[in-house]
Amino acid sequence: MNQHEPNASDHSQNAKAAPKCPFARNAGTPVASLADTLKESTKEAHARAERHEVQAKMVKGEITRQEYGAWLGQMLPLWSAVDAQLSALAARDARVCSMVKPYHAHADRVAADLKFLGQCASDHPELGATTQFVKFINSAAESGLPGIVGVWYVLEGSANGGRFIAKALSRGLGIAGPDGLTSFDPHGERQREYWQAWRAELDAHSFTSAERDAIIHAAGNTFTAIYDIMQDMSAATSHA
Repeated sequence: MNQHEPNASDHSQNAKAAPKCPFARNAGTPVASLADTLKESTKEAHARAERHEVQAKMVKGEITRQEYGAWLGQMLPLWSAVDAQLSALAARDARVCSMVKPYHAHADRVAADLKFLGQCASDHPELGATTQFVKFINSAAESGLPGIVGVWYVLEGSANGGRFIAKALSRGLGIAGPDGLTSFDPHGERQREYWQAWRAELDAHSFTSAERDAIIHAAGNTFTAIYDIMQDMSAATSHA
Protein backbone atom coordinates (compact mmCIF):
# COMPACT_ATOMS: atom_id res chain seq x y z
CA MET A 1 0.00 0.00 0.00
CA ASN A 2 1.82 3.01 -1.25
CA GLN A 3 0.71 5.84 0.99
CA HIS A 4 3.41 8.44 0.26
CA GLU A 5 2.01 10.29 3.26
CA PRO A 6 2.93 14.01 3.50
CA ASN A 7 5.64 14.85 6.00
CA ALA A 8 4.56 15.41 9.56
CA SER A 9 6.07 18.91 9.34
CA ASP A 10 3.53 19.78 6.65
CA HIS A 11 0.73 18.68 8.94
CA SER A 12 2.03 20.36 12.07
CA GLN A 13 1.47 23.83 10.66
CA ASN A 14 -2.19 23.12 9.93
CA ALA A 15 -3.38 20.68 12.58
CA LYS A 16 -4.98 21.72 15.81
CA ALA A 17 -2.93 21.26 18.95
CA ALA A 18 -3.28 17.81 20.47
CA PRO A 19 -5.64 17.71 23.45
CA LYS A 20 -4.42 16.99 26.95
CA CYS A 21 -4.73 13.38 28.00
CA PRO A 22 -6.90 13.07 31.11
CA PHE A 23 -5.39 9.65 31.82
CA ALA A 24 -1.74 10.69 31.70
CA ARG A 25 0.28 10.41 34.88
CA ASN A 26 1.13 14.08 34.46
CA ALA A 27 -1.97 15.94 33.37
CA GLY A 28 0.22 18.68 31.90
CA THR A 29 1.87 16.29 29.41
CA PRO A 30 0.38 16.64 25.92
CA VAL A 31 -0.79 13.52 24.08
CA ALA A 32 1.42 12.47 21.18
CA SER A 33 -0.22 13.00 17.81
CA LEU A 34 -2.18 9.84 17.04
CA ALA A 35 -1.70 10.44 13.31
CA ASP A 36 2.07 10.62 13.78
CA THR A 37 2.05 7.61 16.09
CA LEU A 38 0.18 5.59 13.48
CA LYS A 39 2.72 6.53 10.83
CA GLU A 40 5.70 5.62 13.02
CA SER A 41 4.26 2.42 14.46
CA THR A 42 3.35 0.98 11.05
CA LYS A 43 6.55 1.88 9.18
CA GLU A 44 7.89 -1.66 9.06
CA ALA A 45 4.59 -3.28 8.03
CA HIS A 46 4.01 -0.49 5.51
CA ALA A 47 7.43 -0.96 3.91
CA ARG A 48 6.92 -4.74 3.76
CA ALA A 49 3.67 -4.32 1.86
CA GLU A 50 5.24 -1.81 -0.53
CA ARG A 51 8.01 -4.27 -1.40
CA HIS A 52 5.59 -7.00 -2.49
CA GLU A 53 5.84 -7.96 -6.16
CA VAL A 54 2.15 -7.22 -6.79
CA GLN A 55 2.57 -3.72 -5.40
CA ALA A 56 5.77 -3.22 -7.39
CA LYS A 57 4.03 -4.18 -10.63
CA MET A 58 1.21 -1.74 -9.96
CA VAL A 59 3.61 1.10 -9.18
CA LYS A 60 5.40 0.43 -12.48
CA GLY A 61 2.15 0.09 -14.41
CA GLU A 62 3.10 -3.44 -15.43
CA ILE A 63 -0.05 -5.32 -14.38
CA THR A 64 -2.57 -6.59 -16.91
CA ARG A 65 -6.23 -5.60 -16.93
CA GLN A 66 -7.08 -9.00 -15.51
CA GLU A 67 -4.60 -8.51 -12.66
CA TYR A 68 -5.94 -5.02 -12.03
CA GLY A 69 -9.44 -6.44 -11.89
CA ALA A 70 -8.27 -9.15 -9.49
CA TRP A 71 -6.93 -6.46 -7.16
CA LEU A 72 -10.16 -4.50 -7.32
CA GLY A 73 -12.09 -7.71 -6.72
CA GLN A 74 -10.34 -8.11 -3.37
CA MET A 75 -10.61 -4.44 -2.45
CA LEU A 76 -14.37 -4.37 -3.00
CA PRO A 77 -15.36 -6.54 0.01
CA LEU A 78 -12.80 -4.69 2.15
CA TRP A 79 -14.17 -1.27 1.33
CA SER A 80 -17.76 -2.49 1.52
CA ALA A 81 -17.11 -3.62 5.10
CA VAL A 82 -15.24 -0.44 6.04
CA ASP A 83 -17.87 1.86 4.52
CA ALA A 84 -20.68 0.06 6.34
CA GLN A 85 -18.91 -0.18 9.69
CA LEU A 86 -17.70 3.43 9.63
CA SER A 87 -21.24 4.58 8.95
CA ALA A 88 -22.50 2.51 11.88
CA LEU A 89 -19.74 3.77 14.19
CA ALA A 90 -20.32 7.38 13.16
CA ALA A 91 -23.96 7.02 14.20
CA ARG A 92 -22.91 6.31 17.80
CA ASP A 93 -19.54 8.07 18.12
CA ALA A 94 -19.50 11.84 17.65
CA ARG A 95 -15.75 11.84 17.10
CA VAL A 96 -15.95 9.51 14.13
CA CYS A 97 -19.08 11.25 12.89
CA SER A 98 -17.14 14.50 12.61
CA MET A 99 -14.41 12.75 10.59
CA VAL A 100 -16.56 10.92 8.05
CA LYS A 101 -17.35 12.94 4.94
CA PRO A 102 -19.46 11.97 1.91
CA TYR A 103 -16.31 11.55 -0.18
CA HIS A 104 -14.95 8.91 2.18
CA ALA A 105 -17.17 6.10 0.86
CA HIS A 106 -15.08 4.06 -1.57
CA ALA A 107 -16.83 0.76 -2.33
CA ASP A 108 -18.87 2.30 -5.14
CA ARG A 109 -15.69 3.64 -6.73
CA VAL A 110 -14.11 0.19 -6.69
CA ALA A 111 -17.24 -1.34 -8.22
CA ALA A 112 -17.29 1.36 -10.90
CA ASP A 113 -13.66 0.69 -11.81
CA LEU A 114 -14.43 -3.02 -12.13
CA LYS A 115 -17.37 -2.22 -14.39
CA PHE A 116 -15.14 0.02 -16.50
CA LEU A 117 -12.87 -2.99 -17.07
CA GLY A 118 -15.86 -5.07 -18.12
CA GLN A 119 -15.59 -7.15 -14.97
CA CYS A 120 -17.65 -7.63 -11.81
CA ALA A 121 -17.25 -8.90 -8.28
CA SER A 122 -18.36 -12.43 -9.19
CA ASP A 123 -15.37 -12.70 -11.53
CA HIS A 124 -13.06 -12.46 -8.52
CA PRO A 125 -14.13 -14.59 -5.54
CA GLU A 126 -12.73 -13.58 -2.17
CA LEU A 127 -9.34 -15.05 -1.45
CA GLY A 128 -8.65 -16.55 1.96
CA ALA A 129 -6.72 -13.54 3.25
CA THR A 130 -9.49 -11.22 2.09
CA THR A 131 -12.15 -13.21 3.91
CA GLN A 132 -10.07 -13.22 7.09
CA PHE A 133 -9.50 -9.49 6.93
CA VAL A 134 -13.18 -8.71 6.38
CA LYS A 135 -13.87 -10.76 9.52
CA PHE A 136 -11.27 -8.68 11.37
CA ILE A 137 -12.86 -5.43 10.17
CA ASN A 138 -16.28 -6.50 11.38
CA SER A 139 -14.90 -7.82 14.66
CA ALA A 140 -12.98 -4.59 15.30
CA ALA A 141 -16.10 -2.56 14.63
CA GLU A 142 -18.20 -4.66 16.99
CA SER A 143 -15.67 -4.66 19.84
CA GLY A 144 -16.92 -1.43 21.38
CA LEU A 145 -13.60 0.27 20.59
CA PRO A 146 -12.94 2.49 17.53
CA GLY A 147 -10.24 0.19 16.17
CA ILE A 148 -11.70 0.43 12.68
CA VAL A 149 -10.27 3.96 12.54
CA GLY A 150 -6.87 2.28 12.23
CA VAL A 151 -8.07 0.29 9.22
CA TRP A 152 -9.45 3.49 7.76
CA TYR A 153 -6.13 5.26 8.32
CA VAL A 154 -4.32 2.75 6.11
CA LEU A 155 -6.90 2.41 3.35
CA GLU A 156 -7.77 6.11 3.13
CA GLY A 157 -4.10 7.08 3.39
CA SER A 158 -3.22 4.77 0.52
CA ALA A 159 -4.80 7.31 -1.84
CA ASN A 160 -1.73 9.50 -1.32
CA GLY A 161 0.44 7.05 -3.24
CA GLY A 162 -2.58 5.88 -5.21
CA ARG A 163 -2.38 9.02 -7.34
CA PHE A 164 1.02 7.89 -8.60
CA ILE A 165 -0.20 4.34 -9.20
CA ALA A 166 -3.19 5.68 -11.14
CA LYS A 167 -0.83 7.53 -13.47
CA ALA A 168 1.26 4.40 -13.96
CA LEU A 169 -1.83 2.31 -14.69
CA SER A 170 -3.08 4.97 -17.07
CA ARG A 171 0.11 4.64 -19.10
CA GLY A 172 0.42 0.89 -18.81
CA LEU A 173 -3.20 -0.03 -19.48
CA GLY A 174 -4.17 2.84 -21.75
CA ILE A 175 -6.85 4.11 -19.38
CA ALA A 176 -7.21 7.87 -19.77
CA GLY A 177 -9.03 8.32 -16.46
CA PRO A 178 -10.56 9.36 -14.25
CA ASP A 179 -13.04 6.57 -15.05
CA GLY A 180 -11.44 3.23 -14.32
CA LEU A 181 -8.92 4.71 -11.89
CA THR A 182 -11.05 6.31 -9.19
CA SER A 183 -10.28 3.65 -6.58
CA PHE A 184 -6.62 4.68 -6.68
CA ASP A 185 -7.17 8.40 -7.21
CA PRO A 186 -10.54 9.14 -5.57
CA HIS A 187 -9.99 12.79 -4.70
CA GLY A 188 -7.87 14.14 -7.55
CA GLU A 189 -6.22 17.47 -6.86
CA ARG A 190 -7.87 17.66 -3.43
CA GLN A 191 -6.11 14.56 -2.11
CA ARG A 192 -3.50 16.41 -0.05
CA GLU A 193 -6.11 18.80 1.35
CA TYR A 194 -8.44 15.98 2.33
CA TRP A 195 -5.68 13.91 3.91
CA GLN A 196 -4.31 16.75 6.00
CA ALA A 197 -7.85 17.55 7.14
CA TRP A 198 -8.35 13.90 8.12
CA ARG A 199 -5.15 13.84 10.17
CA ALA A 200 -5.99 17.13 11.85
CA GLU A 201 -9.49 15.92 12.72
CA LEU A 202 -8.10 12.69 14.18
CA ASP A 203 -5.67 14.59 16.40
CA ALA A 204 -8.36 17.03 17.49
CA HIS A 205 -10.18 14.25 19.35
CA SER A 206 -9.34 12.59 22.65
CA PHE A 207 -9.08 8.80 22.77
CA THR A 208 -8.45 6.67 25.83
CA SER A 209 -5.32 4.55 26.02
CA ALA A 210 -7.35 1.45 25.17
CA GLU A 211 -8.91 3.18 22.18
CA ARG A 212 -5.55 4.39 20.89
CA ASP A 213 -4.09 0.91 21.29
CA ALA A 214 -7.00 -0.61 19.35
CA ILE A 215 -6.58 1.91 16.52
CA ILE A 216 -2.81 1.38 16.32
CA HIS A 217 -3.18 -2.42 16.41
CA ALA A 218 -5.78 -2.34 13.65
CA ALA A 219 -3.58 -0.17 11.44
CA GLY A 220 -0.65 -2.56 11.74
CA ASN A 221 -2.93 -5.51 11.10
CA THR A 222 -4.26 -3.81 7.98
CA PHE A 223 -0.83 -3.51 6.36
CA THR A 224 -0.20 -7.17 7.23
CA ALA A 225 -3.55 -8.16 5.75
CA ILE A 226 -2.85 -6.27 2.52
CA TYR A 227 0.46 -8.11 2.22
CA ASP A 228 -1.30 -11.44 2.82
CA ILE A 229 -3.90 -10.61 0.17
CA MET A 230 -1.17 -9.89 -2.36
CA GLN A 231 0.47 -13.19 -1.40
CA ASP A 232 -2.79 -14.99 -2.11
CA MET A 233 -3.09 -13.14 -5.43
CA SER A 234 0.41 -14.24 -6.43
CA ALA A 235 -0.35 -17.83 -5.48
CA ALA A 236 -3.61 -17.78 -7.43
CA THR A 237 -1.81 -16.46 -10.51
CA SER A 238 0.94 -19.07 -10.33
CA HIS A 239 -1.62 -21.88 -10.13
CA ALA A 240 -3.87 -20.50 -12.88
